[in-house]
Amino acid sequence: MTHNEKRDHWFKEGAIGLTVGVLYGTTSVMVGHPLDTIKTKMQAQKGFESSGMLRTMTTTIKKEGIIGLYRGCVPPLWGSGIYRSTQFAVFEAAYTYLDQYPVMKAEIPGTLGLQPRVLLAGFCGATSRAIIECPLELAKVRRQTGQSYQLSGIYRVRARYNTTDTTNSTAPA
Repeated sequence: MTHNEKRDHWFKEGAIGLTVGVLYGTTSVMVGHPLDTIKTKMQAQKGFESSGMLRTMTTTIKKEGIIGLYRGCVPPLWGSGIYRSTQFAVFEAAYTYLDQYPVMKAEIPGTLGLQPRVLLAGFCGATSRAIIECPLELAKVRRQTGQSYQLSGIYRVRARYNTTDTTNSTAPA
């Protein structure tokens, strides 16, 4: 959306952003995932550290077939549709909702017309995306490098020290 036209209800604008985000997310994974797999193998998988991009690609295709370039694409395929659509939907909904407050439409001095509602809506959209994207990115990288992954409990805070173990000499006193 260009944001120059009259805005509809914030919920409708969010739904439009949701649809566009799903299309963008799934398309970007289908086009970009093979390159991401090559990059990840070169960075993190033993045997590919000193290989170039073309050698990594040809080795992967020879050993695993074309499917090897798409290994690990399921989490980002559904995840990308979800987090990008969430980002677009939250941004559009917040931007449209903030349209009712004149102070949010005021231009910030020295920014060539930037409005507070753009900053706030962008912050809301980016935060919602990060909450969803980070665990999915972890799953993707682990799958690309042949490791297992489990998304359950990803946001659970883990205790650094076992407080019931009195033999732990590294625990703080």
